[in-house]
Amino acid sequence: MKIAIIGINGRMGKEVANALRENNYDFFGIDKNDNFENYKLADILIEFTNRDANVEHIKYVLNEPRKYIIGTTGFAEEDMELIYKLSEKTAVFLSYNFSYGLNVLLKFLPLLYQNLLNYDLILYEMHHRHKKDKPSGTAKMILERLKKVNSGLNLEIFSYRIGGIFGEHTLIFSNESEVIEITHRALSRRVFALGVLKAIEFIKNKERGFFNMENLVEVL
Repeated sequence: MKIAIIGINGRMGKEVANALRENNYDFFGIDKNDNFENYKLADILIEFTNRDANVEHIKYVLNEPRKYIIGTTGFAEEDMELIYKLSEKTAVFLSYNFSYGLNVLLKFLPLLYQNLLNYDLILYEMHHRHKKDKPSGTAKMILERLKKVNSGLNLEIFSYRIGGIFGEHTLIFSNESEVIEITHRALSRRVFALGVLKAIEFIKNKERGFFNMENLVEVL
């Protein structure tokens, strides 16, 4: 099994490369100056780049599909249609947050919320100054889980871009007598790279289909 990291010189590309190297995976990198056709040498592609670049790469891979792990954020609805189209041909694993702990929290969040429906609610997220999309994909995932309980929920997500914060998401429930605060804080990008390793093991024997961390958490 050979793996290609698209955008290997980016922040997450380097982190994923370190994790693969430490765990003796066979991999190589593809950067923006390389011939993208080299992806055909791999069995699994991993990409953390930007929306525009990733969409162009997906269009290319549609012609000769490879299993694809995507951590890029900021996709539009039409981009998702393209990703779903690719998943009809091969296995695609997409997540806006590869932290295992965060995704376990998301699994149980609807149960918590259904018991706190009469509480006031605030959701905010903070990331490093270089992150372009806001709100974050993870914040959107949190809101999506809340809407499974209350489809009419109209909740503004507060987003902050400051310093070098890897990723912090806070959900606050409050009434007049108590406050419940839930925070997930990434201490380094390594937590996301370790999640990618789990995604590799999850997807490597899948022929086709669309998968995410929710599917992975269910089986671990």
